[in-house]
Amino acid sequence: MSTAALAPSTITLNIAGGLATTSIVTMRMPFAGKITGATVAVTTAPVGSALTADLKVGSDVAAAFSIAAAATSAAGTLTAANCDFTEGALVSLDVSAVGSSTAGSNITVAFTVVEG
Repeated sequence: MSTAALAPSTITLNIAGGLATTSIVTMRMPFAGKITGATVAVTTAPVGSALTADLKVGSDVAAAFSIAAAATSAAGTLTAANCDFTEGALVSLDVSAVGSSTAGSNITVAFTVVEG
């Protein structure tokens, strides 16, 4: 068995098109590990109020995002206690607010993971 450290990997989740508070995308993790960073971007900025979303491991929020009105990206605020995941864990991007007069669209989250 190798004792070499594994390099971090970046995984992306995407929801295409106009966003709604019911927008969600989920994936099954192929290995156990830890989320070490996350960022989010949209191609159409929300107007009137912020777009908010969570990166969840199961039902626990691992990273929270808030893209300000008229902005197109934001860094995630990690919740360290919820960043560990097991092999087979479901990780999802869950949109909770989209802007008040124009909804953001085409959201992509990129999160960095370390296997182990």
